Amino acid sequence: MYKLTAICPPDMTKKVKALLQEEPETSNIVTMQAVVADTEKDIVTAFVRRDATDVVIGHLRTLRQWDAGELSFIEVDLEVHRDLKQLDEDEEDDTIGWEMVLNLAHAESRLTWWYLMFMAVAGLIAAVGLIQNLPVLLVGAMSLSPDLAPTNSIAVALTAGAFHDFRRSLRTLALGLGAATAVAFLLTLFLELTGVIESGTFYVSDHLVTFVTVVNVSTIIVALAAGVAAMVAFVTGQARGAVGVAISVTTIPAAAYAGIALADRSLGLGAAAIGVLLVNVVCLTLAQILTLVIVRAWRARKRQPQPVSG
Repeated sequence: MYKLTAICPPDMTKKVKALLQEEPETSNIVTMQAVVADTEKDIVTAFVRRDATDVVIGHLRTLRQWDAGELSFIEVDLEVHRDLKQLDEDEEDDTIGWEMVLNLAHAESRLTWWYLMFMAVAGLIAAVGLIQNLPVLLVGAMSLSPDLAPTNSIAVALTAGAFHDFRRSLRTLALGLGAATAVAFLLTLFLELTGVIESGTFYVSDHLVTFVTVVNVSTIIVALAAGVAAMVAFVTGQARGAVGVAISVTTIPAAAYAGIALADRSLGLGAAAIGVLLVNVVCLTLAQILTLVIVRAWRARKRQPQPVSG
């Protein structure tokens, strides 16, 4: 969602407003009078959906040549509309905060081409890091992976009982991890066919193999801790980039390793990596759900009136 601001002469305001009203993907159109550089101007603002931005700009450009700064877009993460009366009725339920979380989770559960692209590239980089025994490439892959969004959306949907969003989020995560695994699989086949690596010989370092194929206490602790951090970052908007790396520690290396193992016909190791991946996702989700429940309870308690000592 973008917030459009158009600064135009008063005689153009009706045309701009009419154009925006005809576009179904715009909302909340507001007109204000102002003085800009000692000249009377009208300011028209509206919310425009991301996929309609190019269309709106194209229509506006047919009206006149816009000077620098007269036409601008500001990205808005999400918007929540509530009736004031309903706000009063639902105040004790943390309506705005909870609805914002639901809306953001719904938005981030969508399957998009850029999400699949980033997951595929992350899987490619992780596969190279595993094959070449370069942990720094694994860190780069985890930084690139956007799987924080669907994992949070899964937890929010389950907490809210929104099973449609849960299925959509789960599909998005599964297809993203599948893309990472498929790219790692194809890369390994290509490297074997071109003779860069020897076919039939497993070449990934032993300590990296253990990291992505064996479930132990450390695996569960890391996944639970990452889940807590992910949900706190989600509801507060703090340090999401850094937390995204922590989430991807539990997903991208295992997904890429599964692709490498399957391409090398090491089916047992491939299955073990998929098992580690599933355990990590389950632990992540449980920690995220528990964290969200605790945060909501804590916020509800803070809103309760405190007794005045007399």
